[in-house]
Formats: sequence, structure tokens, C-alpha cells
Amino acid sequence: MMVPVYVDDCGHSGWESPVRRTTMKKLTNAAFFWLALSAIALLLAACGGGDSKQTREEATPSPVATAEPTEEAEVTSRTVEVTALAVTETPTEAFGEAITERITVGPSDTGELKVSFAESEVGGIGDMWTSAGWTAVALSSLFLGIDPRQYEFTFEPGSGRIDGPSAGGITTIGVLAAILGDDVREDAAMTGAINPDGTIGSVGGIPQKIEGAAEAGKTLVLVPAIQRFDVDLNTGQPVDVVEWGTTLGVEVEPVSTVYEAYELLTGNPLPRPTGTGSAQLPPDAFNKLKASATEWIGRYEAAVNRFLALPDTFGFDEDMFIADEMAFDADNALGEGLAAVAYERAFSAGYIAESVLQAVALAEAYYMGGVDALVAEVQALASAETRLVATLQRLEAESPRSATDVLALTDAYSNAAIAFGLIEEANTFIQFLQEMELTEDEALDLIFSIATSYSEASFFLDAAENNLVYGLGFGQSPPPDPEVVTAIAETVRRAADANLAVIDATIIEPEAEAYGLNPNELKNFLMSADAYYAAALGAADSTNYFANTILEEPQASIAILGSSLSAWSASSLVIAKYYSLQAELDEWFNVVGFGRERSLSDMLDLADDRADELITLVGEEEPVTAIYYHENARSYREGTPEDKISALFYNWQAAIFAEALAYFNGTFDSAISEVGASPLWEWGAVGALPTGAGDDWSLER
Repeated sequence: MMVPVYVDDCGHSGWESPVRRTTMKKLTNAAFFWLALSAIALLLAACGGGDSKQTREEATPSPVATAEPTEEAEVTSRTVEVTALAVTETPTEAFGEAITERITVGPSDTGELKVSFAESEVGGIGDMWTSAGWTAVALSSLFLGIDPRQYEFTFEPGSGRIDGPSAGGITTIGVLAAILGDDVREDAAMTGAINPDGTIGSVGGIPQKIEGAAEAGKTLVLVPAIQRFDVDLNTGQPVDVVEWGTTLGVEVEPVSTVYEAYELLTGNPLPRPTGTGSAQLPPDAFNKLKASATEWIGRYEAAVNRFLALPDTFGFDEDMFIADEMAFDADNALGEGLAAVAYERAFSAGYIAESVLQAVALAEAYYMGGVDALVAEVQALASAETRLVATLQRLEAESPRSATDVLALTDAYSNAAIAFGLIEEANTFIQFLQEMELTEDEALDLIFSIATSYSEASFFLDAAENNLVYGLGFGQSPPPDPEVVTAIAETVRRAADANLAVIDATIIEPEAEAYGLNPNELKNFLMSADAYYAAALGAADSTNYFANTILEEPQASIAILGSSLSAWSASSLVIAKYYSLQAELDEWFNVVGFGRERSLSDMLDLADDRADELITLVGEEEPVTAIYYHENARSYREGTPEDKISALFYNWQAAIFAEALAYFNGTFDSAISEVGASPLWEWGAVGALPTGAGDDWSLER
């Protein structure tokens, strides 16, 4: 579809970040560096080809459990105490400590989402802890099938200053327990980040954290299952954390998901719905993706033929070779019956080949006609801005007839959101050209960056328009009430914003200060160097544009959900990439390895299993978008380090879209209802909101 810095739990010092090692070198690269970014074209997914839309019968609503409020029970706020673990390093030693966090959830009469963080000192709660709180609210809302706007959430950690993502798992457990009416064991603690699919991510300093738990009298500590072995910060040696706990009189339990952790910490299972649906593409979607792959291979071949006829290719032959490899992979995938993979590779081949042609045209214009000719070429690419408006109008004209249709539109708006971000990036560069005193080389650098942004935006608009082809026309359940879409969209948007604040605080600002750079300069550089960061920032910036400039309700709610999901998943990956996995980078900012290679392997297995579970859960809804991502994730699983990052991202995308579909059709809601629910859960259950087979989505002009 879209197509950092390691920060320890308490802000450890003494670690040299990959950004710091490479930033100054990369900022001095030549103007033609931009085309090296063509290699990230494989990150452009969730695309389709063709023009026709499938015709089918009207969607038939499937049974959805509706929460019946308990009239006798008074709905009151509930507070749960949980124990998180942190680690601190001094010049002589590292030590862990247990931190009590009070989480209060109560009913809200305003219908507005309220999340607050109570500090005992000014600046006492860092951005990463805040991000963990917002992610806990978002995931809890999905897994419980609630409208988070019906609640007030308050997070109050212990005294002092605290930061780090390792409280993500335990914070999510606390929110879930507060709403469901369960208590959390006082003698237990947990460390582990929380991923968008509900799996538990890796953290640092686990041996020291277990020591801190033992000193606090805890007898049970939950740790990420992907970190059975972790480094003792005092000796530098890996240790078996389970055996380490035994020597300290603490039972250490590795956990993979929030479901496992919840039962161990509360003694009660978190309702986990299961399904028996298919994880295979419906035949019609398969055929449309196959046809689209053929279409994009045709575009690739046409671009290659034009390239071979050029008198001067300006040294871009190696870049075209990348397109050749993608086309070869697409042909192989077609032969293996992997339509989603074939389409993704074919789209990448066409995108890269056409980008190479554009690069040659820009180079020729500059060398033949100077800067004026180059600017004229770039101005022609600015038509992407007009096309954005036209694409949004096309998307807005669609009226979803099923919950699955809503997700197809969500993904289309997600691609449009990234296109918007790229166009805004180009406009920012244009402003720099107008306002800053630049050398000719610096000006050329910006001009080529402007061209790149416009060109990539155009391809994302291709993706957005074509999402409709293979994604619409499936599913059984009617579309959710627009208010249900808005409820989760607003929550995910805030979780994404919190993640971006983490990236600003732990990557942008420290690195800019270290090199005496303006933070905005470093932010622009990182946008060009890390496609996931660029996608997250662009998608987040598009939210207000979608809501206030172009779109009307109810389509605006889908657009906000699409941009928010993109921003959330991409920003989560950036944090995981540099914090949880400790990515190692080359001089071009490509990932060449990981400090936690074993954790990555286990993380990929967990993400694959979780995506498969969620797709099966909603299989009867024909979740084409989720299946598309999942099939591509598996194709990248055993590739290069960059491929593995793509595999993780695609699996998270698959899981997020399947989660949203289960939220829309009442699957999570029903699972809670079947086992009995608390008055606090009943207060905001989305099952009480109406659904309709399309009337709610008819636009009034």
C-alpha cells in the first residue's frame, strides 16, 4: 500500500543511533539520489486495475448481537491497578523497578472521546507512555466492540518521570479489565509493547526488570514470548529469562498475545471469537487481480521499450533492472496462482519503469535546456493535485452496500491520503525554493524532490482508484452506521498522532539538535529516506483535509478511517523497526540487519498467525483487502531484511482490516454478549447502534 531511533524504556544514553551515523552523509548526496527511492515501490500495495464494478444482489444483513442495557445496574467508573516494569541505566549499573499504574474508565455523557494522563510532575509522562495509552484505548475498543466516545479514560502512573513503550501490553490489559469488571493480580507485573494486531512486541532490559519485580514482591512476570532470551545489561550476556526468574523466586511466563496475557493476569479468559471462514480470495476478486496484473505488466513492457529506444539513459539502467526483477516475479506469481502477489509485483514493475522514464526526461530537460526546462517538466507533473480532487470525487460517489465495501473504500482513501501527503510535501519544497537562499545544487535537489513527490502521488492515486475494482461487491453484512465508523476512526487517528509524537521526540528532535539542524529539515530528510514514515506523516496530515475541505458525511468518516489506519500502522512499524527490532542501516538508509534478528523471526510468525486467525474469523464476509495483504506478506517472509519489514507491515495491515471488519459486523460485540457483560461494557457497546443496507450512505446534494 505505501508505499527512528532505538529508545530504551527510560531513555537510555550511550547508544549511537543509525540516523545519527548516516544523516550528515546523506544530506550531502547529489540531486539524482531521489531515484534510488524507486526501490521502495514494492511498498505500494492494496492496488487494483480496470474500470468495471461487480453487480450483485443487495447485501443481506447477518445477525448481530445487540447489547441490552441492564436497567438495575448502575454504571459507574471503575479503577484497575496494574504493575508495569521499567529499567534505568547509570554510568555504573542498570537496574529495574516496578511502577504501579492506575487506570480508570468511566461513562461519558458528552459523546466525545476523553483520554487524560495524570502527571505527578510537570513532564512526568513521556510521549512513548502516552502512545501506549492511546493504543490501549484503540485496541480495547476494537476487541470489545465498544464506541470509545462513550467513555472517559484516565491513566495515572506512579510518581516520578517515566517513558517507554514497554507498558503497552499491561496498559491494554488494564483498560480491558476495567471495562469488563475483572481484577488484575496484585502480585503480577508485565513488560511488552503492544502491536496493532494485539500481539506483544519486544522491549529492552528484561533481566533487570525481573529483578525490579522481585524486589517489589511480585511473584509473576509476563514477558514477550519472542524474547525468551534477552541481554543482561550489566554483563552484556544473553540469559534465559525464565530461568533468570526462577533464581529470583519469580515465575516468568512468555506471552504472545493480549488474550494470553489477560487470562494469566485476571484469571478470566478475554472473549476470543473464532471463525471457520475461508482465507482465500473469492473467484471474482482473483480474476480481477489477475487481469490487473496483466495490465500493469503491459505498462511495464511499454516503458521498457521506450527506455531501450532512448539515445541516452543517463545511467539509469540499474534502476530499470529493479523493474525487470519485479516483472519476473509477477510472471512467476501468475504461474503459481498467486493473484494478489502477481498484481503487487506487476504494479511495482510498472511504477518503477515509468519512474525511470520520468527520471530520464527530467535529466534530459536539465542537460539540454537548463533549470528553466527542468522546471517546465516538473510543472507538468503538478497535475497530480488536480487529479487528487477528481479521485476523491470518484470515491465519494460510491455508496457501500456491505461492511466489506466500507473496508474497500477505506483502503482506497488510505492510498489517496498518502497521495495527499506527497503533494503537500511537494508544495513544502516549492515554498523552500521561494523563501530560502540556495545554491544551484541545493535548488536542483529540491526540484528533483518535487518531481518525485508529484510522480509518486500519481501512482498512489492509481492505487486508490483501482482499489474499487477488486475490493467492492463482496460481503454479507450491511454497512455499519456512519457513527460506528467515526467512533473507531477518531480513536485510531489519535493513536497515530501519539505515535508520530513519539517519532518527533525520539528521532527528529534529538538528531536535529545533535547536528545543529532545524527539526523540519531533518523531518523532510527522513520522509525521503523512510517510506513508512513518509506514509504515516502524509496520511495523518490528510485527515483534516478530507474532513473539512472536500468530503461530506458520511464519506468523510470512511476517509478519516482510511488515513488514520495508514498513519497508525505505518507509524507503529517505524517504532517497531527501530525500537523493538533495532534495525541496522547502510549508508542509503536501507535495512541490512537487525539487532534482534531472532525476535523478528518470531514476530513474523506471530503476525502471520494472527492475521490468518482474524481473516478466518471474518471469512464469510469475503475480506478481500485483508487477504490481499496477507498473501503479499507471505511472499516477502523469507526475503531480504527490507522484505521482512514489508512482510511484517503487510501482516499488520491484514490484521487491522480484519479487526475493523469484525468490529463493523458485530463479531467482537457478540463474543462479549455471549459470556455475559458488565454494565460499563453495555454502556458503550456498538451493537446498540443501528446498521443499514445502504440508505445511511446515500449522499444528499
